[in-house]
Amino acid sequence: MSEKSENNLKILNIDELTVYFMDIINEQNLRLIEGIEYLIEEDFDNFNKNLNYIIDTKTEVLIKKTFESKIFKSKKSSFTKADRLKLFSRINEIKNIGEHLAQKLLLYKAVLPDNEFKTQIKRINKSLKEISNKISDAVKNIGTDLEKSSDYSEQVKEERRRMRKEEWALLDRLWNYDVDYIGRTWYYLKELIEGIIMLADHIKSFAEYIQFLSTKYLIF
Repeated sequence: MSEKSENNLKILNIDELTVYFMDIINEQNLRLIEGIEYLIEEDFDNFNKNLNYIIDTKTEVLIKKTFESKIFKSKKSSFTKADRLKLFSRINEIKNIGEHLAQKLLLYKAVLPDNEFKTQIKRINKSLKEISNKISDAVKNIGTDLEKSSDYSEQVKEERRRMRKEEWALLDRLWNYDVDYIGRTWYYLKELIEGIIMLADHIKSFAEYIQFLSTKYLIF
């Protein structure tokens, strides 16, 4: 996705800025997910490239500044200013969690212990990709179709529930490895799993907030 200049951002309305912001953050999530795939395949050059992209990209700072300027000047909005700001803040938190995970993963590059572990990591990574895309769809529809936005949010919650079985199976496998043999790799893999789950849990919480907004504005 091409990044817009400050002047191009200024011509976007509040809804368009929200959608563009979600697109930027979702793209960064997908880069993170792809980076984890590179880690699984031991392609450390592309792993570094993807994760450093997430850390170095600061477009969201300019978008947030433009959004806040517009929302405080606006006189009319289908949502209250407080709800708009909260929505934007929750999107920004996705960026913060993803960047934090990227920083952690760049500290050390582990070789995953066996094919079954790789397969299970791929499964929860695939679920995270699904969740990220669905929350993006939910945000894109919140200004035009509240019911559809709520449906996408429910799909996020369902996918997160499906992740739980894989999550615990993966952690069970990890805890049964010989810690003395694996050493710091064990801790790295634990951070990887917990980081994926933390991001998924935040997106699930965000989906619940979108459903709250959908219900609030559908009723009132």
